[in-house]
Amino acid sequence: MHTGGTFGMVPMPPNQLLAPDEVASHILTHVPELEKLAHITVQCVFNLDSADIQIDHWQRLARMVAEHLDDYDGFVIIHGTDSMVYTAAALSFMLRNLPRPVILTGSQRPLAAIRTDARTNLINSVELATHSIPEVAIFFGTRLYRGNRTVKNSSIHYDAFQSPNYPPLAEVGIDVHVFDHHRRCQGGFQLREAISPAVLAVRYFPGLLPEYLEYVAGLPVKAVVLEALGLGHTAVKSQSLVPWIKGLREAGKLVVITSQSRHGRVDLSRYENGLRLRQAGAVGAGDMTTEAAIVKLMHLLGQGYDTPEILGRRLREDLAGEITTDHG
Repeated sequence: MHTGGTFGMVPMPPNQLLAPDEVASHILTHVPELEKLAHITVQCVFNLDSADIQIDHWQRLARMVAEHLDDYDGFVIIHGTDSMVYTAAALSFMLRNLPRPVILTGSQRPLAAIRTDARTNLINSVELATHSIPEVAIFFGTRLYRGNRTVKNSSIHYDAFQSPNYPPLAEVGIDVHVFDHHRRCQGGFQLREAISPAVLAVRYFPGLLPEYLEYVAGLPVKAVVLEALGLGHTAVKSQSLVPWIKGLREAGKLVVITSQSRHGRVDLSRYENGLRLRQAGAVGAGDMTTEAAIVKLMHLLGQGYDTPEILGRRLREDLAGEITTDHG
C-alpha cells in the first residue's frame, strides 16, 4: 500500500504529486526486484505528506488490512517518515491479535533519486513481510522494529529510527536474521478502529508557569500526556505542577507522565518529585514512548474507557507489546 511521503516523490511541476493510478507503475519500474520476492499488489490508499495524516487515515488503513487479511501473507505500507511512528502505534492497537506482518517503511530520499534509500528499504520490507512476524512493525535502514516501540531520531540519516526500550525484531545484512522475541498471535483477530481525539500532550521545561496550563481544565480532553524529565519529574516546589494535576483529576481528566529521556522508564516512586506527582493523581507510562502513550490513550478512549481510574489501569496493561509490565 502507498500513503505518500518522501518515498513516492519525483521531480514534477510545483504542487503536483503522482496520481493514484501512477503509483504502482512508478514503484515497480524503479524496484522491479519486488516481483522476484513475492506476488505484489499495489494500492494507493491516499497520497499526501505524512504531516497531514489524521485519525481517519489510520482507520482507512486498518480497515483495508482487515478486509484483505486472508488474501495476503503480509502487508507493506509505504509511509512518510514524519508521522510513521504514530501510524504504526495506531495500527498496532487497532489490529488486535494480528496473524501476519504489517510493515511500514519509507525513505529519507525519493525513490527516483540516485542515492535513494527507498529501494533497499522497500525490498527488505517486502522480504520480511513473507516471514511469520505477526506484528505491526517499522523497517528502516537495516532493522525491523516493533512499531509501537519506535521513535524517529533523525531527519538526515538513513538509520532514522530506533527502538530505545525493545530490541529489533529482525536485522538485515548479508543475511536476514529474524529474532524470536516477536509477538505470537493469540486468539482471533479483531478490528478495533474507534479512536478519540480527546488527548493533549504538554512538554515540561524548567520555568514553565502552571498558570499557562490552567486552560486545560476547561477543554473537552479526557487525558493529558505530560512529557517530564528523567524518571518522570517536574517542579514540585516553586512553580509546582502538583495543584494543576490535582485540579485535572478532580475535573475527571487523567494526567499520564512520560519521559523526555528516550531510554529507560518512568518511575514515580523513586524520588520525592515523582511521588508528589503520583499522589496528585498522575500515572506513569512505564517504558512507553511518548508517541505510543498518546496514541494508546486515543485508542482506549475510543473503546469507551473514559474515567481516570479505568483509563489509568488500562494504560498500564500490555495491549500490543508497547509496554514492559514485569517491573511491578
